[in-house]
Amino acid sequence: MEQVMVNLLTNAIKYSPNANQVQICLEQAAGEVTVTVKDQGMGLTTDQQKQIFTRFYRVEGNANIPGLGLGLYLTKEIIDRHHGKIGVYSVPEKGSEFYFSLPLNLNHPVNE
Repeated sequence: MEQVMVNLLTNAIKYSPNANQVQICLEQAAGEVTVTVKDQGMGLTTDQQKQIFTRFYRVEGNANIPGLGLGLYLTKEIIDRHHGKIGVYSVPEKGSEFYFSLPLNLNHPVNE
């Protein structure tokens, strides 16, 4: 989960060069925990949102921002392997809100 948070926070900072904050929210409800990372960056179009978790996908017009297009792909793989779900809400020029939810297994202590 550390890698998931590093990827989401790094992207939020990297793609919000003129913003002064990133919001992180943690909620627990209905047998799952949800983490949301919200930025004030460039945002994504609907088409970009559909592709953002694809391996090697990079948003066009961002050649000056370093990256290989693997961070969000790997993040999705990690969440999928933990039986969770991941997604994004975004509006161009208004920012993005990446979220993931993981099931809580209350039958096993966290330390196992």
